[in-house]
Amino acid sequence: MTITNPQEESSINRITQVLNDLIFEHLARVDSEELFNQVYPDVRKRIVQELGPIPEVHKVETPMGEHKFEGITHEKFDQVLSMVCNDIPVYLAGPAGTGKNVICKQIAEGLGLNFYFSNAITQEYKLTGFVDANGNYQPTQFFEAFNNGGVFLLDEIDASIPEVLVILNAAIANRYFDFPKYGKVEAHKDFRVIAAGNTLGTGANSDYTGRYCLDRASLDRFALIEVNYSPKIEAAITENDEDLIKFCHAFRKITDGAGIQCLFSYRSLDRIHKLSKQKDLSMQEIYEISLLKGLDKDDIKIIKAELSKCDADIKNLSYTQEFLRIPQ
Repeated sequence: MTITNPQEESSINRITQVLNDLIFEHLARVDSEELFNQVYPDVRKRIVQELGPIPEVHKVETPMGEHKFEGITHEKFDQVLSMVCNDIPVYLAGPAGTGKNVICKQIAEGLGLNFYFSNAITQEYKLTGFVDANGNYQPTQFFEAFNNGGVFLLDEIDASIPEVLVILNAAIANRYFDFPKYGKVEAHKDFRVIAAGNTLGTGANSDYTGRYCLDRASLDRFALIEVNYSPKIEAAITENDEDLIKFCHAFRKITDGAGIQCLFSYRSLDRIHKLSKQKDLSMQEIYEISLLKGLDKDDIKIIKAELSKCDADIKNLSYTQEFLRIPQ
């Protein structure tokens, strides 16, 4: 306990009052918007630290109506939305785990449409549907979207059989399609198509070996938008853990440069961020569970060697130091 005499207390009170007067006088001269811009970043950061990511509410206004949805959107969201609103088929190309599927779901939600999807199509009936032994038509997600309207996502289009994609090309170009049992079906006015893949449609590479080279007719049907990892989403996932994000970016740069196949996705970030708060796991165990997952020891050795060469701001991160302690 600190004890002050009455004279000292009076002096402290006078000084405090003078400071308060000066602060309020200064605030009165500061433009409210300027004050908001100065204070808001610190307030937002504190809220995120205490309560987690702040939900974003998005309002989408189109000729199809006004719809709202909540969530963190990718920086390419508005660009994709513009394409879809104008009924332009879109091909989202980017590494696995960059949120391409989430973008598509948010587009559908923002437009007030149902969301349909199909993974890589390797047989025609998975797109067209088929008539079973009892004479009943078994529809597909593509049929439902085509007939009733909605956003249809063909995921991993670059892993689909090229011959099957010719069928999709015709449906997109003509806006009608010959379905089993139904015959010619006109596309619903709200039918929209988005495709997603890990390559640019030019064939397999060292990271994605099971990919086909799409023919020019297929590629020409789509507007190409490249989707990479989003700094905004990374910040939300990690609750603005800047050190973890810096480590992640350095790690990706090293593995990409060395040709090491190790995906540091949003999922990896999320796991590391959550598990690092647990006291029953070491960081080395967390890396094994969340990131490395059986990566070759020689590759780990290369990553460690390159991390040790990084600038001090990366090398001195606790995440880097813990990684460097992984036994070789």
